This record gives sequence, structure tokens and C-alpha cells, in this order.
Amino acid sequence: MEKMKYILMMLLLPAVSIAAEPPFRSDPVYQPVFDRDVMNYYSGSFTEMIESAGDDYSGANVRRKSSLLAGFMSAAVPGAGEVYAGSWWRGLLHFGLEVTAWGFYFHYDGRGDDQTKLYQNYANRHWDVTKYARWLNVYWGAEIYIVPDENLPPWERVDWQELNEFERTISQFSHRLEPFGTQQYYELIGKYPQYTRGWEDSNPVGNFEPAENQVRAEQDAYFDDITEMFSFYSGKRGYANTLYARAHNAVIVVFLNHFISAFHAAYLAHSFNQAQLTVDLENRKDLYGERFVPMMKLSVGF
Repeated sequence: MEKMKYILMMLLLPAVSIAAEPPFRSDPVYQPVFDRDVMNYYSGSFTEMIESAGDDYSGANVRRKSSLLAGFMSAAVPGAGEVYAGSWWRGLLHFGLEVTAWGFYFHYDGRGDDQTKLYQNYANRHWDVTKYARWLNVYWGAEIYIVPDENLPPWERVDWQELNEFERTISQFSHRLEPFGTQQYYELIGKYPQYTRGWEDSNPVGNFEPAENQVRAEQDAYFDDITEMFSFYSGKRGYANTLYARAHNAVIVVFLNHFISAFHAAYLAHSFNQAQLTVDLENRKDLYGERFVPMMKLSVGF
């Protein structure tokens, strides 16, 4: 009996060993599965996976950009709307132009202010309205009263209204002297020949009664008798205007940059919304007629 048990154990031992350790195979074995339920299960799982991926990458889950908001942002701060729409380098370009334009404006506007103070101080020292009034009295027959107190500044010694009223009676005069300190005052005295005789280096005017031929000669001469001070002052004032013109051009660039940046940002936001990726799935029959194969469809709209 014991011998029979021993024989049976010897016979079963190889079978157990084979079941526990299958023989090594260098080539993998692929066994096709034709079970329809299994195929439907795997096909459905793959379909659900792709559909969920399509939802993640579709335009529905990507935050859209507001063209109106982008435009308002760049209208306020050029470049801000471009950054909002996803274009950093365009935003930096518009913002850099904004900073540069304002830099030019403050630079040239400040220089214009300095130049204005320079030529105004020059005029206050070298142009005298009392001298201009005496010239009108002697050679044009005016009766403008001049306060004799020379301690007062010249512009306080003449009645401006009386001066202007007489200027209106002379057909050769194109302008009326504006009140002292105004922008027009400083422009007129260095621009129109009728104010030449108020400059310090012009021919002196004496308090006398000139002959008729002298009057006619003086009335004809002042148009061409432009003094060095008149020319120097005119150049200084003209340069100040040039500086202000450059500052003005910088402001124009600022406004154009705001407008162009606002339009550009709105366009970029609109383009961003139109270029979203969409994913769809279609189930199509396989060549064998009964299996369904998941199909992926990608489309980009512009």
C-alpha cells in the first residue's frame, strides 16, 4: 500500500511542476478574441474615453475672450487688451510705444516751457511799449498818454485801451497789441513790423514835431527796418514753437496708439475665439460588417 502511494506521488509531481512553471517562450503569443460582448465592452470604453477627451479640449471648456473688453482695456492702457487676448509681444509693443511717446511729449514740452521763459524774459528787458506809444504819437498823430513815472514797469505806464483804439484807425496796421503777459502779446511784438519801434535797438524817437516828408519817410521805413533784437527774439520764439510742435506730434502718436491698440486687441480676441479646437466622434461599421470602430474628427475654424 505504501509502495502504491509512492508511485502515485512520483507520477503527479511532474504535472504539478509543469502547472506551476510554464515553459519559457521567446516569442509572445497573440490570441485573437472574437467574443462580441468583449469587443463591445472594449469599444464602448474607448469611445467614452475619447468623448471625455473631446470635452476637455473642445471650445466649450476653453474660456472665450471678450472682444469688447479687450478693446476697452487697450483703449485705456495700450497693450493690455493684447496681453488679455494672449499676445504678449504685441502688448509689449503697444505699451512700449505708449511710454516712448509720453517720454517725447514731456521732454519737448518741458524744453518748450524753458525756451518760452527765455524769450519772454528777453522781451520784458528789451521791448518797451512806451517807446512804441511815443513813436505813434510823433509819426502817426496819436495822443496816447504815457505816465511819466519811469520807476513803473513800461506796461503799467500806458493805457492799453487807448492804444488799441488808435491802432484800429491806422489802415497799415494789421493787429492790435494784446495785453501784457498774454501769449499773443509775446507773439505780436516779434512777428509784425509795426512793433519794430518798441525794440531797444530801433531808431530813437524824439519828442518833436517832424517835417511832413520825415513823417512819410518814417511811415514807409518801419516795414523794412527789422532790428537785430527783433530778429533774435523772433528766432527764439520760433524755436519754442518748434519744440511745442514736437510735443504735440507725440500726443498725436499717443492717441493713435490708443485707437490702433484697441482695434488690434478686439481683433485678436475675436481671432482667439474663432481658432478653438473641436473634437467629435463617429461610429462607423468595420469592413467585416458587425464591429463598430471609434473615429476621431478634428477641426479648426478661423
